[in-house]
Amino acid sequence: ATVYLIGSMHYADKSFYPLRQTIEDAFNRSEYLVVELDINNIDHDLYMQILSQDGVYRDDTTIKDVVSDETWLQLRRHVQRLNIDYETIKKYKPGLLVLTLTAAQITQMGFDAALGVDAYFLNRAAEKARPKKIIALETLAQQLKLFLEMPDGELLLKESLRSLDEAEPLMLAMVDLWKRGDVKQMNQLLFEDALQEYPAFSEIYDSVFYRRNKAMRSKLVAMLKKKSAASKSECRVHDFVVVGIEHLIGDKGIVNVLKEKGHKVQRF
Repeated sequence: ATVYLIGSMHYADKSFYPLRQTIEDAFNRSEYLVVELDINNIDHDLYMQILSQDGVYRDDTTIKDVVSDETWLQLRRHVQRLNIDYETIKKYKPGLLVLTLTAAQITQMGFDAALGVDAYFLNRAAEKARPKKIIALETLAQQLKLFLEMPDGELLLKESLRSLDEAEPLMLAMVDLWKRGDVKQMNQLLFEDALQEYPAFSEIYDSVFYRRNKAMRSKLVAMLKKKSAASKSECRVHDFVVVGIEHLIGDKGIVNVLKEKGHKVQRF
């Protein structure tokens, strides 16, 4: 059994396409498309229900009441810079604020989730001529829970606001490195440099990346074992897996962990 892994940029633009033919060929020969989340089949009612229950303060509390004055002033500065009406987000909890501000920042730079690499392949998988089966590694509730139930919301918001000051050059650098396939520099930029500059982020990275990497890796290994058993009596099975590039790279990334577990990993 063979699993093809590609690291996605969830926000992209038209300059990302066309992709290399090697990537398209791997996708075409695969029976399944495996993604973090099937964003083309989001239950919007569930999404709004989760946000209203866990993402906002339902009493008279506002974000100003639960964070330090310094963090609140930073928040007001970013909200103004992004042309967001503070009154519309003042009851958002820290996790929802981080998601909202980050999306606004990236969108204003000209990048679009609809053009992300995972969105591209989900749309390809739905083509009527040869539709592919889709497997999601995570649910909408799981992904939202990561941010909405972060134990230290003050820390999450404070450090995220600090990193937003560098979001534009960071995003442009990531786009360039992704197109060149420079995983070493991507790891340096996303993890090594970021954690050196913001050491308090280590706890957040553990929740947002490292624990999820382990869970994704376990599911991929289970798929490999199942498909390997099936392929003994049937044709060779291929899966095409698209997850955020940050989940593949580095010592704690899925690729390195698969190598440590004895799986043959080849980059092409």
